[in-house]
Amino acid sequence: MNTTTLTSSAQSPPRARIRTRDSLWVLFFAIIYAVVTLKVLTGNYISRNIFFSVYSVAITLYIFSRFLLAYLHRSVPIAKNFEPSIAFVVPAKNEEDNIYETIKRFGEVDYPKDKIEVIAINDGSTDGTGDEMRRAAHDIGDKVARVEVVDWKDNRGKRHGMHEGTIRARHDVIIFIDSDSFIEKTTVRHLVKYFTDPRIGAVSGHTDVYNRDTNLLTKMQSLRYYVSFRVYKSAESVFGAVTCSPGCCSAYRRDYLTEFIDEWLHQTFLGAACTFGDDRALTNYILQKYKAVYSLEAKAYTVVPDNFRQYLKQQQRWKKSWVRETFLASGFMWRRHPWAAPFFYLYFLLAFVAPLVFIYAVIVNPILFGVIPFVYFGGLFLMLLLHGTYYRIYVDEPNWIYAVFGFWLYSIILMWQLPWAVVTVTDTSWGTR
Repeated sequence: MNTTTLTSSAQSPPRARIRTRDSLWVLFFAIIYAVVTLKVLTGNYISRNIFFSVYSVAITLYIFSRFLLAYLHRSVPIAKNFEPSIAFVVPAKNEEDNIYETIKRFGEVDYPKDKIEVIAINDGSTDGTGDEMRRAAHDIGDKVARVEVVDWKDNRGKRHGMHEGTIRARHDVIIFIDSDSFIEKTTVRHLVKYFTDPRIGAVSGHTDVYNRDTNLLTKMQSLRYYVSFRVYKSAESVFGAVTCSPGCCSAYRRDYLTEFIDEWLHQTFLGAACTFGDDRALTNYILQKYKAVYSLEAKAYTVVPDNFRQYLKQQQRWKKSWVRETFLASGFMWRRHPWAAPFFYLYFLLAFVAPLVFIYAVIVNPILFGVIPFVYFGGLFLMLLLHGTYYRIYVDEPNWIYAVFGFWLYSIILMWQLPWAVVTVTDTSWGTR
């Protein structure tokens, strides 16, 4: 593949890297100061509408809380003499360009080979995916204990593939990997180290964008991926309540999965079968009884859409699964950590209110009061610049500011997918296939 992996700022000369990072931290806190100042100076403007005022304060506090909690997130050390057996499960349809590399990396991990099994499901592919699976299975055959390729002639869907892998697995921990994602050699140890705590049922790895440098769209997604994991999943992990252990790279205790895996396979919502949002749904089942956490050191890379049409379809599918699973999670999240629940419900409300705030700030306010929405767009840009600066602190990306501008534009466009997701939540089509 003609792609570029995400690189760390550690590749820059040490002194230059330190100076750059110090300057960026100054910028980061300057942006926080600017946001607070903007809220204070525009207090009269905001207070014209109590609804807008409450939203403005709430969204600011919520975002600031994510960065604070991410700072409080702590990893755990790799436990000596703790090496549970693992099973890699990777369902795939029409991924002949990526699947060989995905599976090949399973044979390169730093883990005892007699404790590794690989189960690959060819889900009705019409290209060379099956052949590539078998080629990879042959090449890693002497590096793992067992490799099994399941070849389905008809497409059944990712959920069925994950279920098949789970019931065929014989090992203690199941690691789901998407067919266009690639792990590092140390990823397994940084996933399984959390399972020394029997309260933990799922561990999300950290996923970065593999094809970051393709175009502006992939650069923007790189920023979003990094911040969503490094900040937002870190914040949720503090309370053991990561709301989605993504399919790119996540590990589960097999014993816990078997408690509900058949129910999850046949999940319905408003009378319709659930055919997307499989990872978020699986995490919801785990969270009802156990904890879900995030491992910063468990690295993976994934190939993201590089054209806007495919990207919009992916995001619409994700929005629909978010609506469904967040609604379902709201029925039990109040029983979780006393601090996790308020943040969960607050974000739920803020997400649905955002389009209304946009209409008020961009349409109603200019028409009724003649106020140009500089404050709204300026505040949104400052918040995204805050995320972008944090991203640049840790990632060596010279053109990061372009990603921020793209993020700003796409955030306005993607905002309107949520209302449409509510309307089409029972539409079971995959969208990108």
